Amino acid sequence: MTQPLLSYKNVSKKYNQRLVLKNINLSVEAGMVIGLLGKNGAGKTTLLRSALGLINPDQGEVNVLGELSHQLSASNKEKIGYVAQQTFGYEGFKIADALALHRSFYPNWDMQLEAKWLARFELNSNSAVNDLSIGQRQTLALIMAMAYRPQLLILDEPVASLDPIARREFMSDLFDLALDSGSGILFSSHITSDIERVASHIALIKQGELLLLDELDVIRDTVRKINFKASTIDLSAYKVLNQQQNCAIIYGYTGEVIPDALAINTLSLEQLFVELHG
Repeated sequence: MTQPLLSYKNVSKKYNQRLVLKNINLSVEAGMVIGLLGKNGAGKTTLLRSALGLINPDQGEVNVLGELSHQLSASNKEKIGYVAQQTFGYEGFKIADALALHRSFYPNWDMQLEAKWLARFELNSNSAVNDLSIGQRQTLALIMAMAYRPQLLILDEPVASLDPIARREFMSDLFDLALDSGSGILFSSHITSDIERVASHIALIKQGELLLLDELDVIRDTVRKINFKASTIDLSAYKVLNQQQNCAIIYGYTGEVIPDALAINTLSLEQLFVELHG
């Protein structure tokens, strides 16, 4: 069996007695693009930073490329790409100089890929980093994270600062990178359309708990909203993601009749997100 590029095993983390990650189990395999979906404050950033050894879990362990995340070797660090929500250094540099310094740390840098993305996102290599907009700085950070074709790419709200056209183009490139390079990608977002565009798998996180992890198509096929009157309705055959007085969100539905159900409705990813957090 192939070893995952990234795995979380029973990972929990507290801040000031508040549980921000609760017994997380998740694996990223080569070629997978996992969209981590949750509200602000759900624990997404803590989860991603723990993969880089920037945060140590209170319980459980995080393994990255066969090593514990807080003991990563220099050679494995070269195989990981990361873009944080807020960037950026290289103040006082021109784009060309910033890229030259950055690529000096990565022997597998793809110059053609760099040139392609600079042109696609209309970044002039002679422009000063100081003069770039927030969105342009984010784009440059994405180029720096992806141009050496990392085995594992970790992105925290990577396109939040980009305009809709740039977002669409980047998400397309992200999927192509996973296919072409066999990379594993874990990226967080609260924009459901971006996740639906490229993710092979969805990880839904709420208040530090991983509610659901599966292929996007499976989630579409097996998640339903059930309306009912009788409080005695039996939903024990399913994973109940959320339940209120007269309705419930279930996972694992395969087309069967559910006694006492008044309606069984499909949900888009956005509708599911709203139902779980509304």
